[in-house]
Amino acid sequence: MKSLESKPNKGINKALLDFNTRCESIASKNYFTNVYGFGRTALAFGTLITLLFNGKQILFPAHLFNKVEFGHFVEEINLFFLLGYENLFIARIIGIVILILVISGYRPRITGILHWWVSFSFFQAAVIVDGGDQATAVLTLLLIPITLLDSRKNHWSKSNNVSKYKNFIAYVMFLIIELQVAVIYLLAGIEKPFKVTEWVDGTAVYYWLNHNIFGTSEFLLSILNPLMNSSFFVSAMTWGTIIFELSLFGIFFMDREKRSKFLKFAILFHFTIILFHGLMSFFFAMLGALVLYLIKKDSHLNLNLNRKLYDKLLYYFKKKEKIASVSKSVTA
Repeated sequence: MKSLESKPNKGINKALLDFNTRCESIASKNYFTNVYGFGRTALAFGTLITLLFNGKQILFPAHLFNKVEFGHFVEEINLFFLLGYENLFIARIIGIVILILVISGYRPRITGILHWWVSFSFFQAAVIVDGGDQATAVLTLLLIPITLLDSRKNHWSKSNNVSKYKNFIAYVMFLIIELQVAVIYLLAGIEKPFKVTEWVDGTAVYYWLNHNIFGTSEFLLSILNPLMNSSFFVSAMTWGTIIFELSLFGIFFMDREKRSKFLKFAILFHFTIILFHGLMSFFFAMLGALVLYLIKKDSHLNLNLNRKLYDKLLYYFKKKEKIASVSKSVTA
């Protein structure tokens, strides 16, 4: 009887030991790297260009300003409502300065909350917003616990963090962020055919590209429209979009080592949205989301592009010089 009782206990002890080992492995890795710094920068850049290159009447028309009543404190803390419509330019300057600080990487512990404040305020106050603005507001909120634990002076620098508690909390928050981004693509993929008939019959892309407001340029239409005479091509583009978005959701269940291989395809997918629909800020919002989703947070991005270019040019000219010297010796 004792031997039968000891078997479940051994199984439980082994499971607890495996769980503890897994937690120790997670907590031993440093997640305060420039990966999430790059993600924050992309999110901030999307909001920044919207504030810089759109006029007050476009983003905050007077007849609609502060007309939505939320019924709680969010109205009181909204950056763009604080100073009133007459002083809206001051609120915009404050927002732009905060976003520039975020992009520079300065003091994540301070700018993390401020970044959420600006992105949330913009999403609630502006009239013209898109899904990228909503994603930015949510992701910057989820990033706050991580930024509060980040003691670096700049999010581009390497961290010397050795606290296992900080690492474990950061891992959990990044896992929630990854799940959030995965759900964004899941909803984008499954809602289309359930809500719009044109996505089911495979013609939605045709209508979106030819839309009088959101459609693509005349130049691109002159290239694409002859192709869209083919029902197969139109259906492939329409259903290909849905399948790709659902695939991006499925990546959540893949090993983190393999996720980054899909990053370039996901970026290309969103870049085509810039080409066809001109949604620049949406691209940067989703770029930030994809970086936080697909790249391992305990890795470090090599962003020294100038050094890479220099090394390639140096190799090229040395190779040319070597070939020239060999050809001279042969002719001699």
